[in-house]
Amino acid sequence: MTGAYRTPNFRGWRVAILHREDANAARLERQLARLGIVCVRSWPALDLADGPFDAVFFDGDAGFDGQFPWANEDPPIPMIAIVGSEAPGRLEWALAQGARAHIVKPVSSSGVFSALVLASALLERHRRQARRIADLEKRLSGRPQVIDAVIAVMAACGVDQDTAFARIRSAAMSRRQTVEAFCAARPPPTSPTASRATRPGGKRDEDGMRATWRS
Repeated sequence: MTGAYRTPNFRGWRVAILHREDANAARLERQLARLGIVCVRSWPALDLADGPFDAVFFDGDAGFDGQFPWANEDPPIPMIAIVGSEAPGRLEWALAQGARAHIVKPVSSSGVFSALVLASALLERHRRQARRIADLEKRLSGRPQVIDAVIAVMAACGVDQDTAFARIRSAAMSRRQTVEAFCAARPPPTSPTASRATRPGGKRDEDGMRATWRS
């Protein structure tokens, strides 16, 4: 199967290991080195002066609030928890830091690559969804202006709702804009303009459209 996400080549990545010095941290560093990844160990807090980093492995058992220099649940890079305890409170804390994958203690030779792939893919999906939501919210906020524009074109050109919207959409596409952006940039015509566009003997269609919005 082929999906939208392509597994990155991790060779050359720079990864932080936020964990006390112990056998788990040492084994994790060896596994990452085999993938061609440069590791930087840090404790008790992540120091951005050692970065930039492409991902972070952090201790989900001994971690605490304030370890990361960004807002919880919104990390800019993939976050992977190193988990030994299944206590609900510790798992909730790891999730609150934005963990999108985990490996278990004691760290072994398996699971590290999969965790990197999953965390990277899920972060990219989260970013795409955030962009889509922001775009939808922006377009939704412009809907009242679209409705006003449709009503104005119906009055100016003497057409029905569907035809009015189709004309607005066509004009927006010709300017490579969304309908919402197009309507926001061109307020509906005033009543005198509309009356001129629909006066007896006048051209009710294209002239009315031009009277509605002047480029």
